[in-house]
Amino acid sequence: MFNRAHANQTSGQIASRQTNSPPPASSSPSSSSRKVQRSMSSHAGPTPFHRRMSYIPRDAKEWRPKFKWHFYDNQGSYNQWFDWLPLWMRVGYWSPVAALFIVGFYASMYLRKPSQLEFAITKTDDVGFWADCAIFAWGIIVVLKARYDMGAISGFWISYTGWSWGILTFRAGLEAAAKILGPSRPELAAKLAVWGSSLRFPAAVAAFVTFTIWNFLLFPIILLKSMPPGEKRQNFLKFNFGFFMTNIHGLNLPMAIVNNIWGSSVRLFTDSDLYVAYLVVALYSALYLFVMDRIGLHFYPIFCPRTAACALSFGMVLYLYWWCMQKGNELILYLNPELELTVG
Repeated sequence: MFNRAHANQTSGQIASRQTNSPPPASSSPSSSSRKVQRSMSSHAGPTPFHRRMSYIPRDAKEWRPKFKWHFYDNQGSYNQWFDWLPLWMRVGYWSPVAALFIVGFYASMYLRKPSQLEFAITKTDDVGFWADCAIFAWGIIVVLKARYDMGAISGFWISYTGWSWGILTFRAGLEAAAKILGPSRPELAAKLAVWGSSLRFPAAVAAFVTFTIWNFLLFPIILLKSMPPGEKRQNFLKFNFGFFMTNIHGLNLPMAIVNNIWGSSVRLFTDSDLYVAYLVVALYSALYLFVMDRIGLHFYPIFCPRTAACALSFGMVLYLYWWCMQKGNELILYLNPELELTVG
């Protein structure tokens, strides 16, 4: 009975409270609240942003990724050297077309690699040997003199011209060293000969591209469009026809022809040679796009990844390399008709 009486008393108290309390607000929202709810609603459901607002304090700082593409806050122009380029070519997102082409090129380098890279070792006579020694020594002398005259040439080694000159010099040094070490260290000499042979086409095609592009395209454009008549143009001409520029943009092609296109140890180029040349292009493009672009160095604006034309420029380079291999073999057979017996 106590429990029943207590329950009746408790229910009576609750009923009296409900009687004395003000009537509850209507469950249906007003027109203004309906508008607010309608504006905050989303047919797509709660987004990650909406969910994160439920557990991040309102006074917390908005999270932003710490990764920044450019190493320096220079608007994509190192030391303001490239302020003459439009800002959109120096800063901003890459073109999806250019990005897809670059990814496809790198992927094809892995997927289309020849099953076995083969580079024939050809014997050279004394004239060819001393020619390689002279090319190797001269390549080093030119760089040392430029370092002495200009003080710093670090930009030279990150340019396509610098890579071309380095490959040209290194190729001659490897093949000369192979001949020197042949009698005493035959195994090491064989490896050096193969490495030197693998650089023949990359050295020849890079020298051809550097020679033609600079002398017949870039030099006239810079001289006539960028250099006003007067002292600046005279200084540019003096610099271009100086010792250093004459070697790396003039003598580089004749030096690349020796023992590559004409000489006692020439051979025909193969798909293995083309692959190594493409590999050099891939390595340099990685340096240019993922390091130099982030520093603000834009040596070759036609390869700007922020425009779809970058894919066209890269495609033309790849086609030019293939074309140079075909025409190079024709020239080799013309200058060395005895090699026709080995074809096929």
